[in-house]
Amino acid sequence: MTFGAGNDSVRRFRLFRMKTLLLVEDGEVEILVMKRSLERIGSPFSLQVARTGDEAVEYLSGAGQYADRRAFPLPGMVLLDLTLPGSRNGHQVLEWIRGRSGLENLPVTMLTGSLEPADVQKAYQKGVTSYLVKPGNIDGAEKILRQIAADWQVPKNPPN
Repeated sequence: MTFGAGNDSVRRFRLFRMKTLLLVEDGEVEILVMKRSLERIGSPFSLQVARTGDEAVEYLSGAGQYADRRAFPLPGMVLLDLTLPGSRNGHQVLEWIRGRSGLENLPVTMLTGSLEPADVQKAYQKGVTSYLVKPGNIDGAEKILRQIAADWQVPKNPPN
């Protein structure tokens, strides 16, 4: 059986299987690095960006400008910065996510510049899936995104 020739069939397959990744980040440089990295790896993700903790909560709630779930689908994963402007930091957004029915199992990766043991410990206590230090360049971001893509491609076995 042939699935088609050339990159068109690959692109169509990727679009069909595309998952939404919500990046919660206020740094324009970091946002640009993630966007460029996604382009370079032939991204299987649709990237949505929230620049504050409050905006992330609004997005995840489907409130306000994010009410249209076709335009703003619920993400399959959240990449969450720790230090955010507004009334909610990354720990508070994570706590909000874990307290919401339907979102409690949403994979959340803290992607931050902080290596403070207290920040790492608090993130895991609040239920973060993983804690990663922000990459300093596009190559580092690509490595992280390739790993996320690989994890999403492999079906998970249900717990026993």
